[in-house]
Amino acid sequence: MYGREFPELALDGRNYPTWASDVKICSALKGFLVAINPPAEGAEALASAVQYGALHFTRQHLDPDLKAEYLMEENPQN
Repeated sequence: MYGREFPELALDGRNYPTWASDVKICSALKGFLVAINPPAEGAEALASAVQYGALHFTRQHLDPDLKAEYLMEENPQN
């Protein structure tokens, strides 16, 4: 569904600043930014397509060992 638009987050986090910026930019372009920002008080629940799309996109950009840590995560806002 999504390819890698930028390098994955390194296991040791050495590329975190660049990675975080790339995630934010690409998430905004794909309509997922609402899924990675904290929800406003009283905001409606995210649509499943947005929530799971954001998780899928983010996981594609994680080191495989980090990806395994978040395997059971279902809400990108947690």
